[in-house]
Amino acid sequence: MTMTSYVSLRRTRRRNHALTYAALAVLSIVILSPYFWLLETSFKTRVDAFAIPPKIFFHPTLSNYIVAFVDKGFLHNLCNSAIIAAGATAVALAVGVPSAYAFSRFRLRGGGLLLFWLLASRMMPAIVLVLPMFIVFARLGLVDSYPGVIIAHVTFDLPFVVWMMKGFFDAIPGELSDAALMDGCSYFAAFRRVALPLTAGGLAATSIFCLINSWNDFLYALVLTGRNTATLPVGVAGLLTPWGTYWGQIAAVGTVTTLPVLIFAFAVQKYLVRGLTGGAISGS
Repeated sequence: MTMTSYVSLRRTRRRNHALTYAALAVLSIVILSPYFWLLETSFKTRVDAFAIPPKIFFHPTLSNYIVAFVDKGFLHNLCNSAIIAAGATAVALAVGVPSAYAFSRFRLRGGGLLLFWLLASRMMPAIVLVLPMFIVFARLGLVDSYPGVIIAHVTFDLPFVVWMMKGFFDAIPGELSDAALMDGCSYFAAFRRVALPLTAGGLAATSIFCLINSWNDFLYALVLTGRNTATLPVGVAGLLTPWGTYWGQIAAVGTVTTLPVLIFAFAVQKYLVRGLTGGAISGS
């Protein structure tokens, strides 16, 4: 390759990279523009929110946050969402991760049928289960309680955990677990000391998706919660009143609703990227 061809190839690659980055930047702006508009609306007064043409530059105010989280008690709804989402994620991981390891490492009689049953239960519409679940929980006294909503969320988080983590455990060579067993480890010790550290990325990715599913749930929370345990998605519906819609307060609650998930995602970003790309790397 001559020097001229090499320089031309470098210029072509730089041009392609520049075009790629420009396209990604435009795509990111288009995707994130609704969130930026939500964030901007949360700092607007009612007059500025309905101004025509829309105001980009305005005097920001915290009145929407103060009214929503102090006067109307959405801070309590935020705490309810955090307790329920964290509890459902923890229970689903505590039960689902060892189950996924067992499905991956042991030949279980009827294991394939059980996995299919888990997948079918995950695909079943939630509206089919919510009424029977309400009747059972009402008889057990679990309506308007944290355990009731957490159990309901576990029903759709658990199949997801089992199927997702089983894929990560399948990517680990079985010889590693066999070597740990030969060194005197029990099955549980091999799972805890060998398998779990190697699937930390998958565990982070799975926990993120479980947390998002539980955090954003509306149907189960609407039916199974009450005044004491209502979550943010349920509480924000109360801002749609016959006397008008409080868009500024809705935007404030929506902005705060996204923050915990974003903070958690950034905290485990390194493991999340490793978990999402683990399957592609192991299969290469």
